[in-house]
Amino acid sequence: MGLNTAGINALLDAGRTATLWVAVGSGTAAGDQTSSQRIQATWNPASGAVVTASGTPYQFTGSAAAGATHVLFFSASTAGTFYGFKALTGDQAFNAAGEYEITSLTITGSSPT
Repeated sequence: MGLNTAGINALLDAGRTATLWVAVGSGTAAGDQTSSQRIQATWNPASGAVVTASGTPYQFTGSAAAGATHVLFFSASTAGTFYGFKALTGDQAFNAAGEYEITSLTITGSSPT
């Protein structure tokens, strides 16, 4: 039996207290980071098996026209452990001034049956 929504919310809430740093990347690996910096994410309480970032929008800098297809999750502002990624929707590159903005960030939990 998989976890129900209450169980998923409990795990998401426990995990949201972990320090997660987010970056923008052009792919799904740690080495695909295209943003010049990582931003420390903070999270709202989970609801309905969903946790959303607070403090958005997140403003990033990078090279003009650099790829911006994924949010990359790390344990530290530099180096650290790579935790995974989430695909971005909308603009897929930094603008001509080398800027990119993430206006919202949501992680949805699920449980296999």
